Amino acid sequence: MKFKILPIIMLVASAHFYAQITPEKNQQETAVHAQKEEGTYILKDIVVDGVKKYTPAQILRFTGLSKNESVEIPGQKISNAIKKLWETQSFSEVEVYVESIEGDQVVLKFNLQDLKDLGEVKFTGKGIGKSKNEKLAKDNNLKPGTKITQNLISTLKTNIPKDYVKKGFADAKITIQDKVNANDPNLVDWTINVEKGKRVKISHITFEGNENISARKLRKNGLKDTKQKRFGIKGILKPSKFIQDKYDQDKINLVNYYQSLGFRDAKIVSDSVWRNPQNNYEINIKLHEGKKYYIGDINFTGNTAFSTDYLQKVLGYKTGDIYDAVGFNKKVGEDGGKEDDSDIKSIYMNNGYLFSNVTPVEKSVKGDSINLEIRINEGEKATWNRVTWSGNTTTHDHVILRSLRTKPGSLFAKSDIKRTYFDLAGMQFFDPQQIGQQVSPNAIDNTVDIHWTLVEKGSSQVQLQAGYGGGSFIGTLGLTFNNFSLKNFLKFKDFRPVPQGDGQTLSIQAQAGQFFQNYGISFTEPWLFGTRPTALSVGLNQSLVRYTDQYGAAQKLNIFSASVGLNRLLKWPDDYFSLYTGIQYQSYDFNNYPFQFGNATEYDGSAKNFSFNVGLSRNSAGLDPIFPTMGSNIEASVKFTPPYSLFSKKDYSNMSAMEKYKWLEFYKVKLKGDIYNTVIGKLVLRTSGEMGFLDGYNRELGPPPFERFYVGGTGLIGGRYDGRELVPLRGYENATSSGGQTGDVTPMGGATIYNRFALELRYPISLNQTAKIFGLTFLEGGNAWNSFGTYNPFQLRRSAGFGVRVYMGAFGLIGFDFAYGFDKTINSSEPSGWKTHFLMNQSL
Repeated sequence: MKFKILPIIMLVASAHFYAQITPEKNQQETAVHAQKEEGTYILKDIVVDGVKKYTPAQILRFTGLSKNESVEIPGQKISNAIKKLWETQSFSEVEVYVESIEGDQVVLKFNLQDLKDLGEVKFTGKGIGKSKNEKLAKDNNLKPGTKITQNLISTLKTNIPKDYVKKGFADAKITIQDKVNANDPNLVDWTINVEKGKRVKISHITFEGNENISARKLRKNGLKDTKQKRFGIKGILKPSKFIQDKYDQDKINLVNYYQSLGFRDAKIVSDSVWRNPQNNYEINIKLHEGKKYYIGDINFTGNTAFSTDYLQKVLGYKTGDIYDAVGFNKKVGEDGGKEDDSDIKSIYMNNGYLFSNVTPVEKSVKGDSINLEIRINEGEKATWNRVTWSGNTTTHDHVILRSLRTKPGSLFAKSDIKRTYFDLAGMQFFDPQQIGQQVSPNAIDNTVDIHWTLVEKGSSQVQLQAGYGGGSFIGTLGLTFNNFSLKNFLKFKDFRPVPQGDGQTLSIQAQAGQFFQNYGISFTEPWLFGTRPTALSVGLNQSLVRYTDQYGAAQKLNIFSASVGLNRLLKWPDDYFSLYTGIQYQSYDFNNYPFQFGNATEYDGSAKNFSFNVGLSRNSAGLDPIFPTMGSNIEASVKFTPPYSLFSKKDYSNMSAMEKYKWLEFYKVKLKGDIYNTVIGKLVLRTSGEMGFLDGYNRELGPPPFERFYVGGTGLIGGRYDGRELVPLRGYENATSSGGQTGDVTPMGGATIYNRFALELRYPISLNQTAKIFGLTFLEGGNAWNSFGTYNPFQLRRSAGFGVRVYMGAFGLIGFDFAYGFDKTINSSEPSGWKTHFLMNQSL
């Protein structure tokens, strides 16, 4: 592009005119040429040279000039006309000449050069392939036909290197090579070479003036995002790189760290950053620590809604404590307060006092003690007024309304906003990353309006699964409609492809292998009574197993199962708790089919199971249910049958196996917990543990041969014909830990006790609506035993590995894990070694 200013011949006026028409600093100069003396003229006309796509009349409109108006040469009107032509971003060169003067009339000539349009764009450089090419072009909006302006070039030279600087390439830059498009001379092709250079790290961070706190602690606790070179896992989780914005924030963090330790007057005197001969950064920070302060008297004023004693307990600080200014202000509610809403300001806001003010004041300083006063202006209580929402194209309004905690007429509570978000995300009908709220307080009438913005996502799922397990090929086809509407089932106009919108769940599944078939259907109504979440679930299942023995005789096993349950959200201890109660009936009928009952094998008969299920759980894991970053999910459950043997006087010692287990009796206890914590940035740690225990009421019967635990693999095997529970353990084959310590129990026997523990680091790759993808790495251990006599919770089969999870609305959660098992398995003297696991709609 060509920009220049040439002085008008009239020397006296040239400096003044130059100052008026000089463009922005990133532009260069524009030329105005005159052949006569300066003065005031009538604009007779303009002529245009250079451009072809605009007529003189159009150019005249761009300039804002009009024929027959008075213009001064040089003057403000012409200066403004030149600026307006630049602002159109349509020209690469603007020059204005005096074409002719006749008396007091002047004709101006505008010499304009069109901006070129962008043709093909190609990025080159180390590590830039096809996908990176497409991403860079998309992120910078480099579409064919884009006007090539100086602003576009400047923006590219700033933005593209900026992304590399964030990764530690401080010297990254780009160069742009252009050439005329081979097919269209009006287009310019760009080749943009990205030179990221070498990664520049921080060699040393040194401090001066730190007499009370070591440099190591300052680097660790004060500088959170600015780290010097480190080795090992710390260097991987928090690599060394210098980013100016984060360094500026870290200087604030450093002072806050000092203040949290009582050094109220701490400050940074000066700091310097330079490059050493190895081209890495050196940072030196000079500090003034001041003296350490302690808390003196703490007084509250203005509090009527809550007692001083209560507020003192919430505050948590008392006379004599180190004056932690940062922590103190957070407990008061300044600087955003505590994340768990345990600060004084949040206490008020969660009880209707939206317009309250809580202000900490340093009342006086005596020696090293600071007397504090917390001034509270409570104001009037606020209520929710207008509560609206938009974006629910499929889900019916009443489904959203019943889930809102922010209801008109109710007292305002900040926590209601967070819980409503949690509940809306937990439905899995809306994209959690795009749920938003617009809160509009009205201090005049003490009300609050809120509008929720929602984005529907596909909630129905198709489960297609195939694999080899249980000695045969297994195929599964399942349909799950997570936003089903039963009341509209007969209204065919509402089929899309089935009636939707009432938040119910309908699941239909069919599974088949070489020797078996399994069919199941279940239905869940999440709001049975309409006033509080009480989920009613019913399910039916039929399994048919057909073999032919070595003599050609048919072997048959039929299993029928029916269940019904209620899951009710509780209010105490808090409303994250829920209670499940349910009953289940199962019938096993087999003919010429070998069934293991303890030490005996039966071929013909039947067994029945009528059991009760009670479970207490607390689920606060969120906010995205697919990728939780906080909270926990803890469950405790017991499944039990009536103690038939305790009510009868039968002698079980002389009974056959079929007589003993005609009606199964047992109790099964299970505990499971998952805790989610954000470690650094987007990195999330999932800590999980679970255990189970199965036993009978009568020692002569013991635990039944049904309902046992099988540990190993991912649980994707056929043959769940005896109510067995398949406990995943990556790095091992399915059901390779089913009892015993060293392989003394075969997989057929199952186990009555099991443990499983895991540590899993997760990192999100994409959390958009189309697909949620995250990678993970894990350490895991588990085992199973037959009795408490052999139980050893520290004797685990251990594994480690990595994997990836992909969640798509239509197919659910799909995953691959690559795990190495360090310990030997049943009937093996070698470690399990590397195993590949495929998962579909399972959580490990």
